[in-house]
Amino acid sequence: MTGNSPLVDYRRRGAGGWLTLNRPRRRNALTPRLLGDFHRALDACDGDPRVRAVVITGAGDAFCAGADLDYFRGRLDEPDGCAAFTAELLEPLRSVLRRLRDSGRPTIAAVNGACFAGGIELLVTCDLVIAAETAAFCDAHSLRGLAPAVGGAAGLVAALGAPRARRMLMLAETFDPHQLAEAGLVSEVVPAERLAGRVEDLVALLARRSPASLAAAKRAVQRCEPRPWEEVVGEDLEVFRRNWNGPDMREGIAAFVERRDPRYAEL
Repeated sequence: MTGNSPLVDYRRRGAGGWLTLNRPRRRNALTPRLLGDFHRALDACDGDPRVRAVVITGAGDAFCAGADLDYFRGRLDEPDGCAAFTAELLEPLRSVLRRLRDSGRPTIAAVNGACFAGGIELLVTCDLVIAAETAAFCDAHSLRGLAPAVGGAAGLVAALGAPRARRMLMLAETFDPHQLAEAGLVSEVVPAERLAGRVEDLVALLARRSPASLAAAKRAVQRCEPRPWEEVVGEDLEVFRRNWNGPDMREGIAAFVERRDPRYAEL
C-alpha cells in the first residue's frame, strides 16, 4: 500500500461489492481519511448495478480496531478538539453507517480478525456477520474511558439482549466468534481460509433472491427497532460530547498510547 492508495478498497467480485479497510499496519483503525475513502468506495458500489450485496472486511489480521487513538489523543489537546473530532470522524462514521442501513442491498461483515470498539459499531450495522475462527471481538470503550458514540450499544442490545450487552460493554472482555455466534451476534463461523469463499457463496445465494423482497425484509426488521436509529445515535453523540476531555478519557487514551494499564481515579 502506497501513501496514495485508498484506505478503503472497492472491488466487485461476482455479485458482491467488496469494501476492504486497508490500513493493516494500524489494524484498520478509523481516521478522517479512511472514512472519506469509505464514502467514495460506497459511491462506486452504489453506482454498480451488478452488485447485489455489500461486503465489508479488513486487510491483514484485523477487521477494524475502532478509532485511531493517536489521532484521538491529538485532538484532546486542542481547544476545539471535541467539535473537530466529531465533525472529522464521528459524523462521517455516522453517515457511513446510515448509508449501510439505508441501502436496499444486504450488507455482510466478513470479520477476518480483531474487531474492537468502533469496529463493533460497524459490525452491528451489517445484516449478516460471517467470522473467521481466528476473529476476536471486544467493546473496549470502558477500558479506554470512552462510551459507544454511534449506535454500538443499541446494536449490541438488539443482537445479544440487555444482560449480555451490559457484560460486553462494561467488562471489555475479549470474546471468540463461537461465543458470539451462540449469543446471536455472529451469523456463522468458518475456518479463516474459508472466509472469503463462504461469503462469496452467500452473495451468490442472495443474488438468486428477489432484490425487492430483500430490501423489504431489511426495512421490516428496522421498523421493529424500539427507537429510531438517528435518535439513539444523537443521544450517543451528546453523551460523548459531555464526557470529552474528562480525566477518564485522558487517562484511557494515554494508557493505550503509552502501552500500559490505565489507572483510573476513584469516583
